Amino acid sequence: MKLLWSLPLIAVVLVGCQSYPMGLSEAQWNALSPEQQADYTRQQTQINEQRRREREAAEQARQAEEAARAREERARVQLAYARARHGDVVTVTIEGGYVAINGKHQTYEPVRFDLVRGERKEVEFIQQGRSSSRQRIDVRLTEDGHTFYFDESARDRIALISTGWDQGKTHAALNVQDKRSRSEARNLSITIKLKELPSMPRRQELRKP
Repeated sequence: MKLLWSLPLIAVVLVGCQSYPMGLSEAQWNALSPEQQADYTRQQTQINEQRRREREAAEQARQAEEAARAREERARVQLAYARARHGDVVTVTIEGGYVAINGKHQTYEPVRFDLVRGERKEVEFIQQGRSSSRQRIDVRLTEDGHTFYFDESARDRIALISTGWDQGKTHAALNVQDKRSRSEARNLSITIKLKELPSMPRRQELRKP
């Protein structure tokens, strides 16, 4: 009975929300002849199509610009790795605790990755025992190489400074409390160690024989 009673009300609301071509009011629309209504409808259809094309072109331009920036960043990072010396690259290991995957805290497979100074990347966390359930979390090493950020876009992101990284340092019981963060991390363990790379050449090594 309640459903039957509500149908007329829904119909009234829908009629009240009806719009007419070219921004005309209901009274203006009803005052037009059928030929005029058809002409206004054609004009509105042309305008809608033009707007659709403009939106599509703007989206394509945005995607192209985004792709170009991504290519430039990949090239920059690749060059940074090629030129890296000891102290420029860290190896990060994250294990233990929980991260949010599909809206719930889950255990995950440990991850290990490298970062060069100034590099930002998204690291994929895979739920233990369920490889199809994954979450990507953003991390970054600052340009000076002194600070590592985990879940950088979160309001209370994890920030770790470079003390002890030369020999490797483990930071335990780390959390991200932000409920809108990607990770909502609980009790993480993050180990950071400078990657073994050649040292900077000595001055005499730069001289030509």
